[in-house]
Amino acid sequence: MEDPIRKYGILKLWRGSLQYVEDEVAVEFPVTIHVNGKPLVVLYATPRELRELAVGHLVTEGLVKNLEEIVEIRVEGSNVYVTALNVVEERSILWGIKATKIVKTACGQPSEISSSETYDWKVYSNVKWSSTEIFKVVRKLNSNATIYRKTGGVHAAIIVDCKGAEFLCEDVGRHNAVDKVVGAYVLKRSVDFSSTFLTCSGRLSSEMVLKAARVGIPVIASISAPTSLGISLADRFGITLIGFVRGAKFNVYTHPERLT
Repeated sequence: MEDPIRKYGILKLWRGSLQYVEDEVAVEFPVTIHVNGKPLVVLYATPRELRELAVGHLVTEGLVKNLEEIVEIRVEGSNVYVTALNVVEERSILWGIKATKIVKTACGQPSEISSSETYDWKVYSNVKWSSTEIFKVVRKLNSNATIYRKTGGVHAAIIVDCKGAEFLCEDVGRHNAVDKVVGAYVLKRSVDFSSTFLTCSGRLSSEMVLKAARVGIPVIASISAPTSLGISLADRFGITLIGFVRGAKFNVYTHPERLT
């Protein structure tokens, strides 16, 4: 698999002086996810954790409900081949996916509620997280994101749970970073997200909240801002939404009862 970082010789202006230096740049390349031999989506992503990306994308888009629905996952270069039960294909048809989607990194894929999905999702969880724990996880997001620290060109996401499990993934796309950590959690832990907490570096927009709602993540935090629709959906789906986690402060926009 291709390295996630590529080096380039560049001309840099530094303190009024031009100099030739070597710069590290995040790699972005198209990844095609195939389901039962048919291309489903092309994601422009970082060439790392492609198995987790495929599983997470299928789960957060509502096409896969549990690992038993996936028979096999095979990664070949920039292609991920998923063999799944027929119900997965049936859902893709029901959701109206008729052609291969191409998802660029600029805005990610607008994860939408299809006419066949329920509008009455509710994330039921009595999990409690302290402000100390939230700050601790966000600090890890900043310090352990190695590709970001080298290139400044990727997003990062972390999922933790009450039992101490922790997964961090990075990607040029903020949606992909979330898909990857969700996929990692599903593959190595469970499809039960009721005791988890997701933190990420990107803005908390409607599609990010929809991804969390589909899998039942009760708490989402970001160093960035939410959008108005992100807040509305989080309130409606019972998700605790936290933004601007920086230094020793943050803003809680919805369902503060999960904070201690």
